[in-house]
Amino acid sequence: MAVANPLIGEEHQQAVPATMQAAVYRGVNDVRLETVPVPQIGRGELLIRVHTCGICGTDLKKISSGSHSAPRIFGHETSGVVAALGEGVKDFQVGDRVVVFHHIPCGQCFYCRHKTFAQCETYKKVGCTAGFEPSGGGFAEYVRVMDWIVRRGTVKIPHEVSFEQAAFLEPVNTCLKGISNLRLQPDETVVVVGQGPIGIILAVLAKRTGVRVITSDLYPERLTITKTYGLGNVIEASSTDTVKAVRERTEGRGADAVILAVGGNGLIRTAIDAVRPGGRVLLFARTVR
Repeated sequence: MAVANPLIGEEHQQAVPATMQAAVYRGVNDVRLETVPVPQIGRGELLIRVHTCGICGTDLKKISSGSHSAPRIFGHETSGVVAALGEGVKDFQVGDRVVVFHHIPCGQCFYCRHKTFAQCETYKKVGCTAGFEPSGGGFAEYVRVMDWIVRRGTVKIPHEVSFEQAAFLEPVNTCLKGISNLRLQPDETVVVVGQGPIGIILAVLAKRTGVRVITSDLYPERLTITKTYGLGNVIEASSTDTVKAVRERTEGRGADAVILAVGGNGLIRTAIDAVRPGGRVLLFARTVR
């Protein structure tokens, strides 16, 4: 059954059902497929019909640790199609293909001016929800995008970009921030420890700055994928001492920068030992118990 939102003119909405399917977090390691109401939107807001949503490691950590109250609908790497426009929305039309951020900084406060965006009070507010406490909402068929996210955190997808590719916008943006903070120089050597999806993104972005990139992983299968992105300088950590190999390839100094893209504390020592005196270490993924 489709229902109309009285706040939205008929010309600004598709047929939207009253209910939808969603993966609802109910507690530690407890996620259930449930039927829930489609969220209603207000002035300046959008309703997005979700096409693709990535599963972030932080989603898995929240679910497994019980760090957040229940019930919630997680998912924040979301792409889809505009299904309805709230009153006053001018820059989007029903049918637009978009990707949405779940939180964004204001760009004007003390913390934004000092580029510590995660401390911005606006950034700390989540502006996308599929119901319950705002938590992203991409693990549902529809998601409500609040007004400040519509204005500054919703991006139209170019026709040549797929929904799946667009869903990577948020993680790529996060990786790019990390690479920018390293202030890499073209004559430097960077080691990326861990070649899961995030490690590969970090390595590709680092390479685009002109540096020499060395990648390391325990699993040869991952390094095989890495090589398809033109990252052929690899270390198979399952059979090679990573620190020793890095020093052999850097005239004994160590890398100018090391990026740790593996969750867990066990490799922090490796990252520190592999970097040269005066170098930089970026702990991009860390799990503290």
